[in-house]
Amino acid sequence: MRKRFLCMMLAGAMALSMTACGDKKNDDDKQPTPSAAAQPSEAPTQAPAAFEDFSVKEMMDAIVDRMSEDIPMMMQGSEMELTEIYKLDASKIEEYDIRIPMMNVTATELAVFKAASEADVPAVVEGINQRVAALKEQWRTYLEDQYELVEKNKVLVQGRYVFLIIGAEDLSAYAENVFMRKFDPSIQELVLVRKFHTMYKAVIKELSDESITVDYTEDGKTYTFECTFSEYFYAEGGIESFSVGDTVDFTLEEPVKEADNPMKGVVSYLAAPAGE
Repeated sequence: MRKRFLCMMLAGAMALSMTACGDKKNDDDKQPTPSAAAQPSEAPTQAPAAFEDFSVKEMMDAIVDRMSEDIPMMMQGSEMELTEIYKLDASKIEEYDIRIPMMNVTATELAVFKAASEADVPAVVEGINQRVAALKEQWRTYLEDQYELVEKNKVLVQGRYVFLIIGAEDLSAYAENVFMRKFDPSIQELVLVRKFHTMYKAVIKELSDESITVDYTEDGKTYTFECTFSEYFYAEGGIESFSVGDTVDFTLEEPVKEADNPMKGVVSYLAAPAGE
């Protein structure tokens, strides 16, 4: 009887031990659930990095050059912007490139950092988050459309690289595409629609007091524009000083996206090419 009682006690102890192990395994299997309400600057986009081997300055130069007609004039930030605006310790950064607008009328901003080590990445993200918070306060009661740009910011994290993008939709999409393709070349290159704003050395094909038609050639391709004149149109020397066949520089009131020829637009400025 005593032996039977001891066997029952041992069996019970084994059952409790197995239950405890099972509970521990379930706890270990639980994964944290991301917050659906997190803002982009609080929950950076992440994806597996395929490689890390590129110059952040060369990447930024390429983006700014390609988007030059669609973004405000930008200046390159120095270590002052790194340490005072982004509040980052320079020793935690291997390479960086910060571009901020030259005029304080737009919130457009690009900043890419390569952390000195993976352990320094959270500090970089924290620096970006406080910068975004400061920009929100700056624009909240100033210009609503610029505040919205800040609200739609993107913070992209790949390995030791962190990229902040604040800008209009075209800039934001293109910059993200360029950055992500550095890590995954299988991502299709984003094709930007050519936008025409200021054109140099176009040839007048038709001209009247109400409209003008010009041919503009670039990289061996000729584009035709059939344009009316804006309300505040200005012709250098007066419209009467131009005629069919003249070579001119002209500026459209609003950028015109490339489409099938001829394209329609509104001209705000017309002049003879510089030096002529």
